[in-house]
Amino acid sequence: MNSEGFARTPPPSTLLYRIEAAQYEVVRDRARGLERLNKLFREGVFPQTPVNGPTNGQMIAADIAPHVTPPFVRLIETTKPWLGKVFDAEGACGENLLTPGFVNAARVFFPGYSGFRPASEHSFTGFSFRTYAGDGVKDPDRRVLKIDYDSPVNPPAMRRILDELVQLDDNYYLGKAHFRLSLTNWHLLFYFALQRC
Repeated sequence: MNSEGFARTPPPSTLLYRIEAAQYEVVRDRARGLERLNKLFREGVFPQTPVNGPTNGQMIAADIAPHVTPPFVRLIETTKPWLGKVFDAEGACGENLLTPGFVNAARVFFPGYSGFRPASEHSFTGFSFRTYAGDGVKDPDRRVLKIDYDSPVNPPAMRRILDELVQLDDNYYLGKAHFRLSLTNWHLLFYFALQRC
């Protein structure tokens, strides 16, 4: 650890290689690939400085259900509906950055949801969340940044999602998205990455 208590991490090129190698492993052997991603996640630390402002997002790997994951991955790879997240560190909250195409489709699936707002010519914000520190759902020995969607403003399905984020280097964050099946039972949906713009 350095003087700030931040675990020394590999250079970004090495880190990105490890992420890409784990992604490739997920395609060849899902269990081993996800295990490699979880090892990387456990190497991360609670963000050393508050995550604030817009971030670019990348879906890393999905593990929804055996027959659902492959078409979901193909859909995400071809449409790239999710662009990242915008954080308000002072307010301990934020929103997702989404493409106009996704927003048009989401209005069909979530007709009562009115939280989409233009963020730029090519993006919208939506599906708000609050943030706080906590222990990992699947990694209770790790301190993570919780990204919690359980708010009355979100559609019921979104309210069951809880993301967790750790920092792997100065500008690379690895996250897990969980879905609440019951009060105490969580299912890992996918891994994602964020980088500050």
